[in-house]
Parts: sequence; C-alpha cells; structure tokens
Amino acid sequence: MSEPPPTSRLAILTADEIDALYARPIFSLEDQIEYFELTPPEKVALSQLRTPISQIHFILQLGYFKARHRFFRFTLADVEGDVRHIQARYFADLILEPALAPSTTHERQQELILELTGYRRCGDTDRHQLRHRAEQLARIDSQPIYILRELFAYLTQHRWIAPGYSWFQEMIGEVLLNEQDRLSAIISQQMTDEERETLRTLLTNPNGLYEITQLKHEPRSFANTELAREIQRGQQMKPLYEIARRLLPQLKISNESIKYYASLIHYYSVYQMTQRDFSLISVYLLCFIHHRYQMVQDHDSSAKS
Repeated sequence: MSEPPPTSRLAILTADEIDALYARPIFSLEDQIEYFELTPPEKVALSQLRTPISQIHFILQLGYFKARHRFFRFTLADVEGDVRHIQARYFADLILEPALAPSTTHERQQELILELTGYRRCGDTDRHQLRHRAEQLARIDSQPIYILRELFAYLTQHRWIAPGYSWFQEMIGEVLLNEQDRLSAIISQQMTDEERETLRTLLTNPNGLYEITQLKHEPRSFANTELAREIQRGQQMKPLYEIARRLLPQLKISNESIKYYASLIHYYSVYQMTQRDFSLISVYLLCFIHHRYQMVQDHDSSAKS
C-alpha cells in the first residue's frame, strides 16, 4: 500500500521493473533466435544497406526494438554475444571490428524500423491523449501502478513508442493530485455541516480509543462473540453508511477506487488524518465506511447461512 503522492514525482516501479521496460534487453539464445529472425520485408530493407557493419547494426536495432519497442545506443563491443549470433547466422565469412554506427546511419535505420513495424514516436498530441487516458483511469483505480500498466497497454495498442519513465512519474502524479482535488471539491460542496460533524466523530477520542480505530478491527474468527461485535459495529456504522451511500455516487468512481481509498485509512494514523485537508480525508472515510459496512453485512449473511 502506498500513500497518495505528495509531489508530482512518484516511485511507481522498482529498479528491476524500470529496466524491464527501458533497458536494452539481454538476450538468451532463444531470444536471439526469435528477435533476430528477419521477415521478407525486413530482408529487403537489409539488402538496401551498403555495408555489413550497417546491416549488423540494423539487425541489432530491429531485434532490440521488437523486444522493447524503443531504441538504444550501443557499440558492437557492448553486445558481443548478439553480434556473434548474427554473424554466424547471416555473415559467416565476415571479420568484424567493433564500431559505433554513424549518427546519421543510426537515425536513418530507426526511421526504417518504424516504417517496417508500424510504430511511431509519441508526440505532444499523443502525450496529451495519454494524459486524458490517465485521467479516465484514475477514476477506475487510483493506484499509480495500475494507471502505468494500462497506459503501456494503450501505447502498444496504438503502436506508439513510450515516453521516458520520468515523464510518466510526473504526469501520473499530477493526474492523481488533480483527481484528489476533484473529489475534495465535490465532497466539500455536497456534504452538509451535520454530515461533516458526524464524520469528524470518527477521529475523536472520548473514551481512550478513536472510533475509527474500533471500526478497523475485523473479526478474528466466526465465533459467536466475534460475530456479535461485528453486528454491533454494523449498527454503529449504519448512519455513516447512509451518508456514504448518498455521497459516493456523486464522485463517479469505480468500486476498485472505493476499495483503494478505503485501504488508505489503514495507512494513515489518526494524527496524520487530522493534519490533512478534511474534505480529502472525508473521501477516504466515506469509502472506508462503505467498504467496511458491506463486509459486516457479508459476515452477518455468512453467520445466518
């Protein structure tokens, strides 16, 4: 569970996950056989290149692009294992000196690969479209990893080269902050003063234990005493649940988002919640009450069946 972003730069992926998307791939023999296989149109494109060194760089760039859908800079010395495979497969009699292909050759080959694969670079208009898609996704599930994965699927569907990871971090962070602002504004406008005070009681401590802390406790078993406490919690939550049932549909978020925001109540301490904007905390509390009350009803139904 991760906290909603306080800034626009999110830690969405681990270092290994970033490498899996953005680092030049390290091919096994099976990978080499698969990704360095040339289709008939690719063989035609290869034949148009003048020198064996350019042809080898082309096969390498094409294979890496098929694996990652992005381009890399490298020398033949950087990728000796792949070069040996390609040489044995396509240039058995050629003696090679490790070299970096000229920039113009590199760029020209990239354009050729884009033409062959049907991909294109992600321009400003495309990035705006990705942001709009992220805004839609944030209402379905506000977890950054969900949004990023769906955006990569969207990129694959449209055959666009993905922008850099830092761009996604900043964009998704901004989208989630804007989504929080949207939810806070709706709650601030639609919740009555009486409802607001009723929610505030969850964060008060009249008898040595915060009410929200008591509601977090789930039954440890289906023993009669545990189920009796659970039923009592349900009765306690009923007025709060009615508030949640009135307000949550106005947020226009999915059940997955409700579950996610509900889970944040377990992330924050009561003190932390009292230090944050109460309209936003109200969103989390309402989602928690809605989710927790339904759990109580499920437990009650299981006990009766």
